Amino acid sequence: MIISPRRSVTRFFIPLIDVLILLFAIFLLMPFVSTSAPSENVNSDVILEQKEPLPTEVKILQELLQEERLRVARLERERQAKLGDKLVVRVLEIDSSNGVLFYFDPERSEIRTEADAARFIARQKTLASQGGVVKDVFFLIRYPRGNPRFPTSAQEEQMTQWFKDVPFGYDR
Repeated sequence: MIISPRRSVTRFFIPLIDVLILLFAIFLLMPFVSTSAPSENVNSDVILEQKEPLPTEVKILQELLQEERLRVARLERERQAKLGDKLVVRVLEIDSSNGVLFYFDPERSEIRTEADAARFIARQKTLASQGGVVKDVFFLIRYPRGNPRFPTSAQEEQMTQWFKDVPFGYDR
C-alpha cells in the first residue's frame, strides 16, 4: 500500500521557484546596473597609449600648461563675445507715399533697382569687415508706421528678391 508523504512537495518547490525567479530577475538587470562597460576602459587606455609620452622636464611642462591656459582664455572670450561684436544691423525703411526703399547714409538714399541694392549690399559688407574683424551684416527693412497703402505685394516680392542672398528681415 502506498502511503502519502507527511509533508507536501509543494511546500518545498514554491519557495524554490520564488528564489529562482528572483535570481533570474537580478541576472536580467545586471547590465543596466553596472557602472562602466569594460570596452570603454579598453578604448580609453588605447587612446592614451597612442599619444606621445609627456616630457619629463618641468620647464617644458610649464610652457605647455601656459599655452593651454592662454588657448582656453581665448576660447572663453570668443564664446562670451557679444552678438554686437559679430553682427551689424543696417536699417532700411519703406516710404509710405510711394513704397520706395531708402536708407540714411548720412543723407537719404533710395534703392530703386536691383543694381542699387547690389551696390548697397556690397558696400555694407565692405564697411562691416573693416578693422580686421569680419562681421555679418543683417538688413532690417522697416515698414511705414500707421496703416499705409505701400508697399504693395509686388514691391515686397521685389525687395525679397533683392535681398535673397543675404540675411534680412522685415519689421512690421
